[in-house]
Amino acid sequence: MVPGALGVGFVVASFGAAVGALSLVQYLYTQRANPGAAWFMGNMASVAVFCLTYGLALLVFDPTVRAALAAVVFVCLTFMGPFFLAFGLDYTGRGDLIRTPLFGASMAVPVLSAGLTATNAVHGLVWTDFQIDPVFGLATVTYTVQPWGVFALLFSLGTAAVGSLLLVGAILSYGALYRREATAIILSTVPPSVGGSLWLFSVGPVPQLHLMAPFMLVHVALDAYAFVGTHMFETNPATQRTAERTGLDSLSDPVLVLDAEGQIVQANDRARALFSAPALDSFPASLEAVLGAPLETLRERGELSPEANGGATFALSYTPLTDPSGDSVGSMLVLYDITEQRRREQQLGVLNRVLRHNLRNEMTVISGYAELLESNATDPTHVTQAKTIVDASDRLNAIAEKARTFEEVQQRTTQPAALSVADVLADVVTETAAAGDDATVDWTVTPPSLRLRTDEVVLSLLLRNLVQNAVVHAETPDPTVTITVTRSASADDTARFEIRDQNDPIPDQEIQTLRAGEETPLQHGQGIGLWIVYWCVQQLHADIRFAYDDGNVLIVTVPPMTP
Repeated sequence: MVPGALGVGFVVASFGAAVGALSLVQYLYTQRANPGAAWFMGNMASVAVFCLTYGLALLVFDPTVRAALAAVVFVCLTFMGPFFLAFGLDYTGRGDLIRTPLFGASMAVPVLSAGLTATNAVHGLVWTDFQIDPVFGLATVTYTVQPWGVFALLFSLGTAAVGSLLLVGAILSYGALYRREATAIILSTVPPSVGGSLWLFSVGPVPQLHLMAPFMLVHVALDAYAFVGTHMFETNPATQRTAERTGLDSLSDPVLVLDAEGQIVQANDRARALFSAPALDSFPASLEAVLGAPLETLRERGELSPEANGGATFALSYTPLTDPSGDSVGSMLVLYDITEQRRREQQLGVLNRVLRHNLRNEMTVISGYAELLESNATDPTHVTQAKTIVDASDRLNAIAEKARTFEEVQQRTTQPAALSVADVLADVVTETAAAGDDATVDWTVTPPSLRLRTDEVVLSLLLRNLVQNAVVHAETPDPTVTITVTRSASADDTARFEIRDQNDPIPDQEIQTLRAGEETPLQHGQGIGLWIVYWCVQQLHADIRFAYDDGNVLIVTVPPMTP
């Protein structure tokens, strides 16, 4: 039998829809890493096989072959809806639901339908009374769809409808950002749903003709517009939904939500107030246009000073966003106002440098005149008084020097390197002797070849200050400080430094101040030496413990630094 013009048009439309669906599958393959893309590939693959098989079936009049082709068509119909539902869940940030038993049950329906359709000739649970009933010169068929077949087809239509509702929710929740894409996808489900319903319920003058196949042309065209014409997967609702779960609305700091491509797709009110740039009036927006630099540059700087915000400074916190299934869907930038902190640091830096400079200069003058008075005075009282002034000025100069050292430690970037512990200790002892301190420093390293990867400058400064503190607070004129270094029992690559003196116990107030990490009005350190020790310990990621055993015992455990 030769098909008429209408029949040929019907077959061509089916094949055209199949070609369009396969082309869309090929495009979606390049986007397969994005949320929902793989599931929509499954939906489009079902459409392609359905349209291709049905178009071919209309040209086959052999009852056995025609029944086999009809079975393939029926199975494709049962898979379309669940695949579309999975796409809707994943695309809108609900991918975790796909891994639940409930969704597994929904996928069991088309799988079971495939098995029943393949064996329908044995049990007739899907359809009965199958026969060829040609129209327009085509090998159309009629058969009675049985309850399971009706259920499977309605289930597919129902799951597709739920997937559409998820996209409607994205439109309502996130506005114009996804309106065109989601609307096109929703509308694309209408023609095939209408065609399938007309065929299932035998409505119309030619009920044996399955109108879903030619209607798929409209379906594929709208999907192509959504995915290719508007670049649907360049951004998706999963990013916003994930950001909302992180507490976006509860943050009082400016927040920018970025999609997987680094574009701004959401901003809270604080961010909109901070950046009055027109680029935030619509999404997606260019991050570089709003913040003046690409994401990698901003992350490297760690700070931002918007020109339109009166010189304010913000620290940037970058947080990757992943959906419940662990897939990356974008990131979030939180801006913390650190303007006052930076101003205080600047003020303290200036004040520190000015005070140290002036203190050193003025103390040099005071010390010089005091020494002159001491050398020229004949009255023993005057000599003693001049000596007291000289000693006091020397102590102030020492404090100023330690303040400079303290600042250097805080600002230093550590430079770990493998070093000999024995060599470091030998240098510390040499420097102590060169300083004119009448002290004996005994040290041992076990094993003598012990090496440690750490910052040599900071480690030397730490040990030197521990020795100096012990010497300064010694009650005897010739104090002895003992340093013992061993490998830590807990880790082979960690060094354990034990520093012993014969002094009175370090006041608990001093130790508590260090442990608190800050000075308070009622509790303050008497000297800056232990603060230098504290910051050295912090820089080395070390640990310090205080004990007393006929003298102070300070145990410093220094772990190796990574390169």
